[in-house]
Amino acid sequence: MRMLLLSLLIALPARAADNDAFEAKIRPILAEHCLTCHGSKSQKGGLRLDSREALLKGGDGGPALDLKDPSASRLLDAIGYDDEPKMPPKAKLPAPQLTVLSDWIKAGAPWPKGLKLGLVSGEQLDFCVKR
Repeated sequence: MRMLLLSLLIALPARAADNDAFEAKIRPILAEHCLTCHGSKSQKGGLRLDSREALLKGGDGGPALDLKDPSASRLLDAIGYDDEPKMPPKAKLPAPQLTVLSDWIKAGAPWPKGLKLGLVSGEQLDFCVKR
């Protein structure tokens, strides 16, 4: 019982840190570069990137994230311009954003539990919804 409690106490700060990192670094990148085409209103290629469930489901080309081998994820290939499709399509992400997003994907894309991102104006992240 003590081991279970201890493991929970250790896991909680790590989860909080993942949530903080997501909000500070990942969410703004997704909002600026991804959600207009891969959000609730538009799903080019059948892909949504506004929830963890959608990310794991993937689109017409299959899952965007490979949890068994995150380094082999289709999303990582797309943002790295290593394969088609290249995302975002107009220009490669700036190096700092590419590094942040790549590291997040390689870590298994931790996502705050129950968080679903949403767009109101098409360009600007305006709200998030907890389910």
